[in-house]
Amino acid sequence: MEESGLNFVHLHVHTQYSLLEGAIRIEDLMQEVPKMNMDAVAITDTHQLFGVNDFYTQATKKKIKPIIGCEVFYAPHGMFANTKKEAALQFKPRVFHLVLLCKDLIGYQNLCQLLTESYKQAFLNQKEQTGFVKAYVTREPLERYSQGLIALSGCLKGELSYHILSQDEESLIESAKWLQECFKDDFYLELQDHSLPEQDLVNETLYRLGKDLSIACVATSDCHYLKSEDAEAHEVLQCVEHGRTLDLQRSKSLVPADYSFKSPSQMYAAFAKFEGAAKQTVEIAKKCQLKFKFKDDKGKTIYHLPHFKADDLDENTDLNDYLCQQARKGLVTRLHQPQFKKHRDNLNLKNNIEEQYSLRLEDELVMIGKTGFSSYFLIVADFINWAKSQGIPVGPGRGSGAGSLVAYALNITDIDPIVFNLLFERFINPERVSMPDFDIDFCQDRRSEVINYVSKKYGEQNVSQIITFGKLQPRAVVKDVGRVLGFSFSDTDQLTKLIPEELNITLKDALEKEPRLQEKIEQDVKVKKVFDYALKLEGLYRNAGIHAAGVIITEEPVVKYCPLYVGKDGILVTQFDKDSAEAIGLIKFDFLGLKTLTVIDHAVKLTGVELSQIDYSDPKVFALISSGDTDGVFQVESSGMKDLCSRIQPTSLEDLTAINALYRPGPLGSGMVDDFIDRKHGKKPIAYEAQALESILKDTYGVILYQEQVMQIARELAGYSLGQADILRRAMGKKKTEEMAENREIFVKGAVERGLEQLKAEGIFDLMAKFAEYGFNKSHSAAYALLTYQTAWLKTHFSAEFLAALMTTEINNTDKITKYIQDAKAHQIPVLPPDINASQKSFNVEILPDGKKAIRFGLEAIKGVGGIAVESILEAKVSPFKSIFDFSKRVSTRKVNKKVLEALVLSGAFDRVTTVNRATLFNSLESLLSYAAEEQVEKELGQSSFFDSLKVEEVKLGISEESLFKAQEDWPLAKRLSLERQVVGFYISGHPMDTWQRVCDEWIKWNTAKIILHAKSQLAPAPKSANSFEDYKYQRSLRKEINLAGIFSNFKEISTKKGSKMAFVRIEDLYGSVEVIFFSEAYQTHQELIRALLAEAQPVLVSGELDTREEIPKVFARDLMNLAQAHEKRVQKMILKLHLSRVASEQLRELKRHLLQYRGACELHILFFNDLAQVGIALPKTFRVRPCIEFVSFIEKLFGNDVIQWV
Repeated sequence: MEESGLNFVHLHVHTQYSLLEGAIRIEDLMQEVPKMNMDAVAITDTHQLFGVNDFYTQATKKKIKPIIGCEVFYAPHGMFANTKKEAALQFKPRVFHLVLLCKDLIGYQNLCQLLTESYKQAFLNQKEQTGFVKAYVTREPLERYSQGLIALSGCLKGELSYHILSQDEESLIESAKWLQECFKDDFYLELQDHSLPEQDLVNETLYRLGKDLSIACVATSDCHYLKSEDAEAHEVLQCVEHGRTLDLQRSKSLVPADYSFKSPSQMYAAFAKFEGAAKQTVEIAKKCQLKFKFKDDKGKTIYHLPHFKADDLDENTDLNDYLCQQARKGLVTRLHQPQFKKHRDNLNLKNNIEEQYSLRLEDELVMIGKTGFSSYFLIVADFINWAKSQGIPVGPGRGSGAGSLVAYALNITDIDPIVFNLLFERFINPERVSMPDFDIDFCQDRRSEVINYVSKKYGEQNVSQIITFGKLQPRAVVKDVGRVLGFSFSDTDQLTKLIPEELNITLKDALEKEPRLQEKIEQDVKVKKVFDYALKLEGLYRNAGIHAAGVIITEEPVVKYCPLYVGKDGILVTQFDKDSAEAIGLIKFDFLGLKTLTVIDHAVKLTGVELSQIDYSDPKVFALISSGDTDGVFQVESSGMKDLCSRIQPTSLEDLTAINALYRPGPLGSGMVDDFIDRKHGKKPIAYEAQALESILKDTYGVILYQEQVMQIARELAGYSLGQADILRRAMGKKKTEEMAENREIFVKGAVERGLEQLKAEGIFDLMAKFAEYGFNKSHSAAYALLTYQTAWLKTHFSAEFLAALMTTEINNTDKITKYIQDAKAHQIPVLPPDINASQKSFNVEILPDGKKAIRFGLEAIKGVGGIAVESILEAKVSPFKSIFDFSKRVSTRKVNKKVLEALVLSGAFDRVTTVNRATLFNSLESLLSYAAEEQVEKELGQSSFFDSLKVEEVKLGISEESLFKAQEDWPLAKRLSLERQVVGFYISGHPMDTWQRVCDEWIKWNTAKIILHAKSQLAPAPKSANSFEDYKYQRSLRKEINLAGIFSNFKEISTKKGSKMAFVRIEDLYGSVEVIFFSEAYQTHQELIRALLAEAQPVLVSGELDTREEIPKVFARDLMNLAQAHEKRVQKMILKLHLSRVASEQLRELKRHLLQYRGACELHILFFNDLAQVGIALPKTFRVRPCIEFVSFIEKLFGNDVIQWV
């Protein structure tokens, strides 16, 4: 504990919110301040206020006075020359540091404005200039927003320090006077001591300057970490920020400096000769009287919700009345819709349907009115209904909001809460009021349109997205620190793989749970150092991003409440994260982008069906889900979900709701899933501890699965209100011991009063407590079950359209496209290549001559063919293009330029409108464009085309469009397919492995599909013992020796820390692709072959080790060969097995004629057979062959498939 009597306040502190710069955690700071007998402290993070609410909340709880501040980037005269004169004088911009502290609310709001404007201006500057432009403030806005702010002159990177060290006394005095004039008595000269030699000169000069200009001096410490012993860890953090190694960092920094959080006695001692400098910090702290008011006098959060606006709503209309009117009208409409009618008719209601729904609606409306959330409901309903009116797909609901009948009546959700037995109190608890939170799913392609609508309606200044902070997570921090300390990629990779795959695991947990990590630390001092630093840096913030869904809407400009930051693409985001934003009363609306809605939208447009009319009890749909044929079906696409669906065999929406709730780690590990399945299939009896439980638990076969069931049990058995039951549910879910004990007594007492035996009541409470730990929100599960059913329904009844929609949505994901192409093949649906006449903008479905459906590749999916070109092509295609010349005449060659034409040729889009091959057409595009230009000139002059005037007789004599091209030999198949893949993204008209497949199936055990299945089967946790035989077996199961054939793509070479090269490449076969890693030794041996095989798109054979220790499997390559050479090397004998009844003498003569063409070293045998006998003939040495794929293709074309046997 620091001695009392020396009053001091730290006014220059960088916390974890100074990203990769500050290493002071706020909770640690709050422990340290009282230890040093300080009762106030400031935070001054770098050019932002990210941590303000976190700091303010923790400080006030500890009764420490929080001083809000910021170290801004300050460029007095800007960063760019404003005049030709300045440019001629070689204007040299400089950015300095300046500390600003808030005296009051005006100062805070001015600081918010100052920072917000600086980020907006930086983004505008960045658009005008090349490269990154830092946000900074200049003199003009600093003066404009100076009221309520205290300014400190800054550290050695401050403007005054710069002028002192540059020996520019004139500029020093001018700058000091300007700041003094701007801030008056609230400007201070900042003295610091960090053991840096230049600080003595700066301090002495500033002190004299203060005397001369009557400016007070203040002693500060530029704190970046708490303890002096944290200096090295902070140095490592700086290396992470700048991408340097520690050795390089130290070579640049000659003098070690101390940026720790010093005690008052240290500060007084350091600044003893500067009279009053240390004590001045207390006077400044007294000036700072900023207090936020986040709650009203009753302790309720003050929300800054905008007043709802509507055309039919005047200023005098009460919003509660308006909500009631809209909800009642909406309910009538809902009850007359066919969706869920069959389910409603089966409900066992006390009253008739209309009366029962009306009673529930009125109850909810009363609660919404009492809690003051009418405006919130109306705002959400407004933008959702606007989205629907614009044809933007909106999800049926998610989260607890699906439990509201008012939400259903207003079209906020599309799930009937009475049909699904959902509870409003799970969404809004009138006995513990908190802001409701609708999570809304929109089509991911059009989500931004809804945000733009809200911005225009409520004002752009009143709408903002929300910031997020990325942390140094356990694996990432070990990799970062390892890199800084000079570890190789493979060394850190080995360390991070030992960190258990557990949610929210910390490094401390990992060291306790994984003995092998502890062993490595004990055996290697360098590894120990990695973990020493990593433990200190873990959890610090690394970067800022944008929340995936959150949007703030406020009654006044957002900047009044918190500053804004400019994120990616110029998007404005709050500088507070979602928790801090909600804590200060800002309302978050979640606009989520859900890909499945985009898929459904595409599929519905292709089919023309109306999903609101579909039958939700179709046995065919449940049969598809039960069969595991669920690729592309929402939520049930993974192998684990397929297995669960197969075991449960769902037969209703209730079962699908349960599946969504069951497929989570808790239920899967607790035995709940097995219990549910056994009860559903009659293998276990369904017993209820009390009769009242049957109506609550019958849909889940007596298993307590949902949080809502816990609430219902508490109400029915013990007399809880649903509000009280929700509080109980929360206590059980979070294992709040005191609340649980109190509620146990209340529950048992209430149940006994209602006729239940005490022992039974206690047993039911314990059962509730057990299952509540795993209980899931039924509202969310039911809403998503609806999407599961809809996608399964589409796949069942419109497979081609559904798969086409999936391919359109996943166009940039080659692995998924390949997977869906395989799925289409499994459903006997051909996937056709691009065709200039048949293809539309996206993947579409066409009817083949035999009446079956096929999926046609979309034009916009071809790389290099953008939306503008596609629109031009579709606009010109009023009738089918008859030829390539007809195409070039009708489209705009400004929009469909040479690059677009090249991509179309390579994709095969012109194959059916020209008789020339792709190579000829590709090399004749200049001629084609010249022709098109002449045609357009003639058209403008009103002249007829030469080709328009051709007579039929002339065409017959051989004058044709194609004859004008200079013919050349087509590319080999491998090159043609490779070029096609470059623009299409994958192989579609064929695959280089097509001809190899049967050969590989006989010879090579593994393919990418088997690798993925094998990886998914490795679910057992690793044994704890570091040296056990079980651990050896486990590790061997995760690493297998394999051979794998395919085509290389996505090559990437990197340099290791040791200066050697290694490479990453993907290998693709007919089923998908996996990553192959060539470490330095293997890469050095095979790099020329890798490049050659890539360039020629030749099939390869990789030998190596399959590693499934991580979620995504990979292959560590050891050896590499051209697949054809490997095959020829392997084969010694080729046997043709020919059935006499299917062999003609002409075929044998054809075989003989071609044998010399494929002469090689492999013996050729022919086995003739029929149903009675067989005879084998070994051909002479002169007829030995080369068993290449071309010879195999020739044989299969001549005699059919399955006639070759390899020996």
